[in-house]
Amino acid sequence: MTEQERTRIARDMHDVVAHSLAVVVAQADGARYLRQKDSEAVDEALQTIASTARDALGDVRVLLAQLRHSQADGPQPTIGDLDRLVEQLRAAGLEVRREESGTPLPLATGQQLAVYRIAQESLTNALRHADTAQQVVLHLGWSPHGLDLVVTSALPAQPAAPGSGHGIAGMTERAALVGGRLTARTQDDQFVVHAWLPVQVGATA
Repeated sequence: MTEQERTRIARDMHDVVAHSLAVVVAQADGARYLRQKDSEAVDEALQTIASTARDALGDVRVLLAQLRHSQADGPQPTIGDLDRLVEQLRAAGLEVRREESGTPLPLATGQQLAVYRIAQESLTNALRHADTAQQVVLHLGWSPHGLDLVVTSALPAQPAAPGSGHGIAGMTERAALVGGRLTARTQDDQFVVHAWLPVQVGATA
C-alpha cells in the first residue's frame, strides 16, 4: 500500500470516528439530563446513539479491511448524503440551517466526497466547540466555475482549549487534493469555514 493511500485511509478514519463520537457524547449528555423529565426524549437519544455507533462501526470495518488488503474501495458519501448528515447533527442538539444558491453542477466522486467530509468535520467541530444555542449555517453556493461551501457557527462565551488542529489540516488537504482551497478563521463573533472547489470538466453527478 502506498503512503498516499495510507494517508487517505487515516484521514477517513479521523473523520468517521471524530464525527460519530461527538454525536454519541452529545446524545449521552442530553439523555443524562433528561432521564427524569422526558423518557421519550431519552429513548430517541439512545436510538441515535445506537444508529450512529452502528454506522461508524461499519465504516471503520471497511477502512480496516483496506489497511489489511490494500483495497481502494471504501465508504464514499456524496452530496446526496448531506441531508442525512444534517439530520444526524440536529438530533445531537445542533441547530443547523442548510442553504443553497445557484444552479448545482456535476461534481466528480472525489469532489463530492470532499464536500461531504468538509461539511461533516465543520459541523462536528461546531457541535463540540461552538455556542450550540445559536444556529449553524451550512451554505452551498454554486457558480459556473465551482462550489463555495461555507459553514458559519457562533463562538462560545468561553473559548475552547486549543486542539491538535488535525481537523482543519485534514479539511485543507481534502480541498487541495481536488484542486480547491479552504480557509478556517474567526470573523467577529463567528467561526467561518470556507471551501471553494472547482468543477472538473467532464465530471458526472
